Amino acid sequence: MAKLALVIVLALAVSSLGATIKIHRSLVKSLESKGTANVVVSFNGVTNALASIKSLSFASRGAKLNYVKDSLAAHAQAVQSRVLTSLSTSGLEYKSYWVSNKIFVHGASLAEVEKLATFPEVSEIREEKILHIIEGLDGYASDAAPRNEWGIVNIQAPDAWAMNYRGQGVVVGTIDTGARATHEALESNWRSEYGWFDPYNGIAAPNDLVGHGTHVAGTIAGKTQIGVAPDAQFIACKGCSTSSCTEEALTGCGEWMVCPTLPDGSAEDCNQAPHIVSNSWGGGQGDTFYNGVIEAWQGAGIIPVFAMGNAGPLCSTANSPGDQDGVIAVGSTTAANGCSSFSSKGPAVAGGSLEMKPDVCAPGTDIRSSYHTGDAAYYSMSGTSMATPHVSGVVALMLSANPDLTFDQVYSIITKNADTDLATTTVACDDTTVFPNEAYGHGKVNCLKVVQAALKYVK
Repeated sequence: MAKLALVIVLALAVSSLGATIKIHRSLVKSLESKGTANVVVSFNGVTNALASIKSLSFASRGAKLNYVKDSLAAHAQAVQSRVLTSLSTSGLEYKSYWVSNKIFVHGASLAEVEKLATFPEVSEIREEKILHIIEGLDGYASDAAPRNEWGIVNIQAPDAWAMNYRGQGVVVGTIDTGARATHEALESNWRSEYGWFDPYNGIAAPNDLVGHGTHVAGTIAGKTQIGVAPDAQFIACKGCSTSSCTEEALTGCGEWMVCPTLPDGSAEDCNQAPHIVSNSWGGGQGDTFYNGVIEAWQGAGIIPVFAMGNAGPLCSTANSPGDQDGVIAVGSTTAANGCSSFSSKGPAVAGGSLEMKPDVCAPGTDIRSSYHTGDAAYYSMSGTSMATPHVSGVVALMLSANPDLTFDQVYSIITKNADTDLATTTVACDDTTVFPNEAYGHGKVNCLKVVQAALKYVK
């Protein structure tokens, strides 16, 4: 009898230790300090839902998108069901996301976290991350100008337009601070149907309290000679309420991009998913927290484009998620075809190994675009946030020339056809006369070259 009691005590101790190991140490410290915290519950078996998608064929893009959504949702429901049942009686506010198989729980105590950790299907519990938009630097008000913005000319967008490839038929999603969709440069390019989502407050109409998202959208698809792909449509998700972005909002936006809904979250329609998602936000290094979303986009055939960060000029300053595989990471160049002083450089720490980053670069210094302060307001800013939408626009031009391009094809075309006649950098992390390198990646994007190359892939 004494031996049986000892066995039971030891089993309980081992079980308790196993649950404790799942709880991130920084979360324990935070709970001890604050009492409660917003937490992220991750699960075992995250990546197997889309393992076979590359071997499958689909009758249409919509069929593929619905398959991705249904597969991920069914997988998440099966894995999360017991935890969701427990949470339903806890009194806690929570939300499940199928896109990355995670549950976000608000205001959990240490005791509640410890209870969640006892479920064997739970792999980790940590505090929710707060990310940031990669803010524009040195901003100043500008006027509308009767000329193409310098960055558009620099990457030869007008030459691609002359071939009648202006982004027509392509939808670009932005995860940012929102958008002033009534702006004169944007109003005809915003897709009003399934074109807006606010995961913070559920506000039905597009808005932007900061201006960053409006600026980004203008560089992608703006009229008035500021947009790289002026005939593309854009949709916007408010992943960042101000300059800060909660991990849950970014996850919600990532899920919405795979299968958009109406602004109130109803009537989902995966057929409305964008072809490209432009992301000018990030933080940290070698952080895989968004990889589930990126994998879902990849499975759905959505091209992820991310800013590299404004932590230059030093080496090894590349930000996540841009430093991860499966994305196009963007650095910034000047009007003189040099590396912008602020542009983050590689090598990037991704999954424990050093990788060459950025992938490409684009104009990001002193970029004029639309702004949130008025329907005819313009503003000039600098940052990899400004370079990234140039690349998203370039991809839109490629897809208007050849809508069947895969991510691997887009990546290959955009990197193999980049301009390399660029200036040496003041902080050389490696030889910038050899490409790719840690400052420019494979080089500066070129619209004309990539469109010409994209046409060669037409079946």
